[in-house]
Amino acid sequence: MEYWDHIWIEVTLWEGAAVGLAAFIAGVMRGYSGFGSALVIVPITAAVFGPQLAVPAVIAIHLVTSVQLVPEALRDVEWQRVAPLSIAGSLGIPVGTWFLVTQEPGDIRTVISVLIILFAIMLMRGWRYSGKVNGTVMAAAGFVGGFITGFATIGGPPVVAFLLAGPFTAAQNRAAIILYFIFVQAVAVVVYWIGGLWSWPIVGICLLVVPPLMLGMWIGQRLFAKTSEEAFRRVALVFLMAIGIATLFL
Repeated sequence: MEYWDHIWIEVTLWEGAAVGLAAFIAGVMRGYSGFGSALVIVPITAAVFGPQLAVPAVIAIHLVTSVQLVPEALRDVEWQRVAPLSIAGSLGIPVGTWFLVTQEPGDIRTVISVLIILFAIMLMRGWRYSGKVNGTVMAAAGFVGGFITGFATIGGPPVVAFLLAGPFTAAQNRAAIILYFIFVQAVAVVVYWIGGLWSWPIVGICLLVVPPLMLGMWIGQRLFAKTSEEAFRRVALVFLMAIGIATLFL
């Protein structure tokens, strides 16, 4: 009972339902595309619990639930891209964590919502990096992704935009995205511990989010081979835009 008292989180029925639904949809997106789940779940959980609890919880959840995606990703990965991106991303994590620790929760929630809207617009327009791909550009993309992951866990779009610039298959890009974020999220776990961000209520958030997220990931993995990528993309991006706008005013 004593441990339960530590991890207990008070939420209304509507708050719990909103977090659970967001977690399920986030799981479908992650299982299908390898990324995008944080874009759905972070603004909702940050609005309900505050970013200093929500962001570490989502990092921990994504790291643990990514294990089931690793075997398939390892079959398709191209390490010459993933390794430099991951190293640069790990350098961005501490900078993003400093932002998370030092800024006001309301300001962080606003930044998260604005980034969600901007990323949704960027993805809707099909923007991708079209310049020369070299070591400097690769390091910059990895660092920016790590920085945004460090304070909001939503560093996917900058990295995805870079990865899509290359002549690689959807499976190779999906593998690169999955393994990049496993690496930087593992670094984030350590940096958050050093920064004193881990607390017992985070366990309660994880217990609320993990079951619907895992169910969504299971469904998303099966949709990957059966559903039109364009149709899925349109629905997911409209939903992201709606979440960004709604949470901006919470």
